[in-house]
Amino acid sequence: MPTVRPWVLDTPHSGIRRMLEHAREVDSPVMLANGDPNFVTPAHIIDAAAAAAHAGGTGYSPGDGLVALREAVADKLGHVNGIDVGYERVCITTGACGGLYTTLMVLLDPGDELLIPDPGWSNYAAMVHVLNATPVAYPLRPEAGWSLDADAIEASITPRTRGILLNSPSNPTGSVESAQTLRRVLQIAARHDLWVISDEAYDQLTFDGPGTSIASLGGDDRVISIFAFSKTYAMTGWRVGYVTGPSAFTRQVSLHQEPVVSCASTVSQHAALAALAGPQDCVTEMVDAYRRRRDLAARLLADGDVPFVLPHGAFFLMVDIRATGLDSWTCALALLREHGVGTVPGLAFGSAGEGFLRITLAAADEQIAAGLGRLVPAYAQLTSAAAHA
Repeated sequence: MPTVRPWVLDTPHSGIRRMLEHAREVDSPVMLANGDPNFVTPAHIIDAAAAAAHAGGTGYSPGDGLVALREAVADKLGHVNGIDVGYERVCITTGACGGLYTTLMVLLDPGDELLIPDPGWSNYAAMVHVLNATPVAYPLRPEAGWSLDADAIEASITPRTRGILLNSPSNPTGSVESAQTLRRVLQIAARHDLWVISDEAYDQLTFDGPGTSIASLGGDDRVISIFAFSKTYAMTGWRVGYVTGPSAFTRQVSLHQEPVVSCASTVSQHAALAALAGPQDCVTEMVDAYRRRRDLAARLLADGDVPFVLPHGAFFLMVDIRATGLDSWTCALALLREHGVGTVPGLAFGSAGEGFLRITLAAADEQIAAGLGRLVPAYAQLTSAAAHA
C-alpha cells in the first residue's frame, strides 16, 4: 500500500466532536456544546433558492462565484463592515471554512509559522498542520476579557512567521476587539511584513455595539478578510462564505479552490443573494435572541456563584471551573456523565483555555436554563469536594 503523508495522520481533531461522541453514551443530556444556530434558515432565503433551482440555477457557477452575489457582497462589505472594495476583490467560497483553508493553502509554505489565537477555534491548528506548516499560539487572558494582547503577538513572531490570524467576534470566547487594538496589530504586521488573516464569521453577531473589521482601518496590501453566511443567517448547512483582500490574492483563492471544490454550491449562492437582498429583520431578531440568552446565562451563573467571562459577540460563553481543581476534560466529562449536561472543555481550544468550559448560546432559552440548572449545583458540589480534599 502506498504511504500517506505522516503529518496528515497526526492532524489534531476537534474536541467539540469528541464531546458530541461522548454524549451519545449518555441518556438524554442537555447539550450546551454545539455551535450550530438553533434557528431555521429564514423562509424567504429557502424559497429564493428553490425558485432559482427550478429556474435552472443548478449548474456550476464561475470559480469565484456568481457576479450578482459578488456585487451584493461588495455592497454589504461597504455599508456593514466599512470595507470599500469592488466585486472583483470578492471570491465566494464553501463557507468561511473553505475560504480560510484555501487562503492558508495559497499563503503557507511547509515550515512556515502562522500565529493563531489561544484559545481559538480548533480547526485553525488543524488546517495549518495539514499544510505542513506550524501553528504558533499567542495567548489570550481571561482577566483581560480574552482580548488581544498586541505585545504578546509581537513577542511570538520569528523569522519563520508568515502571518497573524485574528478572530473577532471570537469562537470560543465571544470577545470583540476594539479598533485601537486592531490598529496596533496592523502596525505590527507592517513592521514585520506579515499577512493578517481576519476570520469574521460572526461579524454581525455583536451585543454591545457593532464590531470593527480590521480591513476598514487600512492594510489594503496585507489584510485578508473571511466571512460567512452561516451564523448571521442560520445557514450553516448551505456552505457559502466569501473572501476579500488584495485583488491579486483573491484571484489566487478562486484558482486554488477549483481543484478542491470547483466552486461553491450554485443553489447556495442564490440563497446567499436572497439573504443579502432581502429583509434584515431576521438578523436583528437572532442577535436579540443571542443577547437575551447571554444575559440569561450570565444571571443564572452569577446567582449560582459560578465565575465566567461575559462575551460581547458570537454565541458562546466561557465558564471558569478552575476552583474545582479538575482539568477541563475531566470536568466536562463529569458534568456530562454524572449530571447530564454537555459542554466543551476549554483545552479543546488551546492550552490557554484550560480551566474553562465553553457553553453555547445557540440553543433555546429553555435549554440554556435547563443545562445551567444542572451545571450550577454540580459546580458547587465539585468545588466543595476540592475544598475538602
